[in-house]
Amino acid sequence: MPQIITGYFDTRRDAEMAVEHLVQDHDLDRNRVQAMAEGEENSSGTVISGADVAHAAEGDRPEGLRQGRIVVRAEVDDDLMEAALASFRDCNVVELKTGQG
Repeated sequence: MPQIITGYFDTRRDAEMAVEHLVQDHDLDRNRVQAMAEGEENSSGTVISGADVAHAAEGDRPEGLRQGRIVVRAEVDDDLMEAALASFRDCNVVELKTGQG
């Protein structure tokens, strides 16, 4: 029976990398993976990274940074469960939940 893995990420990059690992490395159908903002306002995560770092050094808060995280949900079969969990961990998941699909 399929399981649902829900991972919470502080950066969009980490969330996108987790999705790529699942789809490209483990051949999970992209339709079985969702990435979304945890709250209505979030679009880019909670940690300053990438091009935003230069502005952070100057004391500016990047406009896109909000107080939410990026959520990735994946429906995986039992035989892929451990590999999928490892992919989330490798991509700096902050919080991880599993449950029945």
